[in-house]
Amino acid sequence: MQPSTDSVWIQPALYFTEDMPIVKEDEYVFRYAVNQLPKLGPGQLAIHLFQVLQTDPLHVIALFQNTLDQQFQLNDLVVLVLSGDQLVARKTFTIEEVPVLLPMATLPLWLEFSEEERFVDLETLDAPLELVFSNEHLSDLVIDDTFTLSEQRLIRQVAFSHPTPPTDGWSLLPVSIFKREHTVEAIVLVRNPNEQSLELDSLTFELVSGEQTVSTAGHGSVHVSATSETAIRLVFDYMAPAADSLALRYLP
Repeated sequence: MQPSTDSVWIQPALYFTEDMPIVKEDEYVFRYAVNQLPKLGPGQLAIHLFQVLQTDPLHVIALFQNTLDQQFQLNDLVVLVLSGDQLVARKTFTIEEVPVLLPMATLPLWLEFSEEERFVDLETLDAPLELVFSNEHLSDLVIDDTFTLSEQRLIRQVAFSHPTPPTDGWSLLPVSIFKREHTVEAIVLVRNPNEQSLELDSLTFELVSGEQTVSTAGHGSVHVSATSETAIRLVFDYMAPAADSLALRYLP
């Protein structure tokens, strides 16, 4: 959120701690980078990407800025890595990983995103990386071992790219549709934002090409714990032509 035009603009001072792996010559580079950042209004937080140290695992230096007049510490701070509008990585930092944020200060932090927390290969990206905070509601994501590692990565990317649904019922979120040699496989997230667990006897879906239903598939009983989402796989008995544009339709 941008501060109003009549706000007092602030460039929070840069602070180093003794445990930071910074030599004296690096301090000037940090200070120059901070001076290039846009100024903030009072009572704001910001995060900026300073440097990518390595890509596998993704290890970056971030600059956290705080223009509040008091120090504080955040637990379950969700940071997203974006490339344009594509979600590249996501990490929830605990109170042990993010130190106390000093008042009116800019603080360098070394952040590492594990293989599970990164969703795409950085070599495939065109737009530069940026860091943003996420104010999403935290929920558990359940993915069983029947999904391949690449499927798990895609499921996480789709789940974390979509806001948590409102707490007035459950919902379905399609993840992918894969054309196989003699079948079509689809992955769907069953999302339960409520405080009570969800028990579904069965789920039935149609595979649609344009306005035509080309196949139907069902999934057995599904248990989704409170405030969580579960990935399920559907297999349709359909040999899809390469040019087919396919979609899913849920049958209540």
